[in-house]
Amino acid sequence: MIKESIAHFYRNYFEIAAFSMGLLLMGLMDPYTTSGPGLCLLENLSFPYCPGDGLGHSISFIFRGEFDNALEANILGPFALIVLSGRIFYLFSQNYLNYNKTE
Repeated sequence: MIKESIAHFYRNYFEIAAFSMGLLLMGLMDPYTTSGPGLCLLENLSFPYCPGDGLGHSISFIFRGEFDNALEANILGPFALIVLSGRIFYLFSQNYLNYNKTE
């Protein structure tokens, strides 16, 4: 019983929760801070360029309304925010509509 409910939660809501938490944390972070560990695997492997470098900063700037800084940090930041928000909305609507059909 518990195993099935955990599997149901993971299957239906894990992606929503992970993306929502990621956007929330990027929105709350200080985009002017550069300290802390790097999360880019390519930079950790000593490659000179990381394609996602500045993406979190860009999304954080967008949440603050600083669109010029967001585009300067990473030009794909607004696109990533739209894609992630769309995915969250899609998954939430699919789970909500399917939940109402089974009741």
